Amino acid sequence: MESRVLLRRWLAFNGVGALGVAVQLAVLAVLVRAAGMHPLVATAIAVEAAILHNFAWHQRWTWRDRPSRSRVAAAGRLLRFHALNGAISMTGNLTIMAILTPTRLDPVAANAIAIAVCSMINFFASEALVFRAARVATVTVLAMLVPFAAPAPMTAASAADMAVAELTPATLAAWERYEREVDARYERATSAGNDSYFAQDAFKTSSSWRQQVIAGQVSMARVESPSPGKGEVAIPDGKVHHWVGAVFIPRARVDNVIARLKDRAGRESESFTDVVASKLLSRDGDRIRIYMKLRRDSVITVTYNTEHSVQYRALGSARSSSRSVSTKIAELENVGTPQEREKPVGNDHGFLWRLNAYWRFEQVDGGVLIECESVSLSRGVPSLLRIFVSGTVERIARESLNNTLVSLRKELSR
Repeated sequence: MESRVLLRRWLAFNGVGALGVAVQLAVLAVLVRAAGMHPLVATAIAVEAAILHNFAWHQRWTWRDRPSRSRVAAAGRLLRFHALNGAISMTGNLTIMAILTPTRLDPVAANAIAIAVCSMINFFASEALVFRAARVATVTVLAMLVPFAAPAPMTAASAADMAVAELTPATLAAWERYEREVDARYERATSAGNDSYFAQDAFKTSSSWRQQVIAGQVSMARVESPSPGKGEVAIPDGKVHHWVGAVFIPRARVDNVIARLKDRAGRESESFTDVVASKLLSRDGDRIRIYMKLRRDSVITVTYNTEHSVQYRALGSARSSSRSVSTKIAELENVGTPQEREKPVGNDHGFLWRLNAYWRFEQVDGGVLIECESVSLSRGVPSLLRIFVSGTVERIARESLNNTLVSLRKELSR
């Protein structure tokens, strides 16, 4: 019975979608050809018109067996439909149009391709989260976008658990292999006389990164493998985010920088924008254990209780290094309320499961070069959603490292 109901909804969804296509293409054609509007601006307006058209028909026809109980409930549906399907349609359409428009493909034809790509994702998103049964729990838009484009019908129970991801043994084993290779390269790089001390030199990310950071910029580059010359590593049900960045601290000395960082261990919340609270757990010479409450802001805000093991190493008079490894990352729910608690480690939204940082410090004329190589693990992104979501996920990792470097430079430049 459920399969027949789902088939009826699927056919109705496509019928409404076909009308929505006509509305979208008609609006786009008028705006581009008659009004002379830029294709991307016209696309945004045309998508909005189609979204409102489709919602009205889905409410009255496609999901007529799940009527709204009140105007407030209907408004809530419209908000969810607009946020979820709108995000998929708007992001997907604009991304594909941006890719296809430079090829001189007709804008209307390019938009038809974009519509086809987004259609399947939109149906299952609407079925599970917009026109849902009453007992299906609310989850965030990003939690839906990152993990799933379901290939099979969803039950109410499975939809309620959609936002939860599990750190599987296979994912963890693949991460540990990646981590070991990064650790081995870090050990080689920090040995005496190594010319590839900095990761940006080893990976040849830019020949001018030093000039950029000495000029006051933040040098940032994405790395796709644990070692130079290797291809991207597949992580089953997971994704490694590997970024390297650098800043310059003018009129500083390496020994003073390291001494200051050690002295301020446990007080990171006073300097770093992503750290809500922090404290020193233990200190044993160059080994330090730190607690930090981290907050990551993007489409949604996620907060974690984390613990980190940090080891500093002096490499002569001009160089030093440190390696920071997360020993605990627990996502929090009901943050800021009496009900605040940790979710089970490795059984949460999966936005951040592991986080390592490899720091390198070098004395140069005029100050100190500081490079941070950040390697983190999150849940994977299905191939169907990768074109829409991967950019957002990588942007979160990149912005986190950038915020850390900017905050560090500000603190050390005082």
